[in-house]
Amino acid sequence: MSDVISTRREGTILEVTLDRPKANAIDLKTSRLMGETFKAFRDDPELRVAIVKTAGDKFFCAGWDLKAAAGGDAVDGDY
Repeated sequence: MSDVISTRREGTILEVTLDRPKANAIDLKTSRLMGETFKAFRDDPELRVAIVKTAGDKFFCAGWDLKAAAGGDAVDGDY
């Protein structure tokens, strides 16, 4: 799907992997990609479960990327 979000489908299960080193913080691009991923999941009648995991082993997700926000990455209210 992208370099920060990848998906793998196995039967009725969708595995979503967040890979955004260092702390898997969410910036605007990642937020939009996650939104698109879960809309596709919602709209697929064959999928039953989505599992979210991360590629890193230090953090699951630190939350919103404050460094990106301070650099002008706006928060989008749609996601």
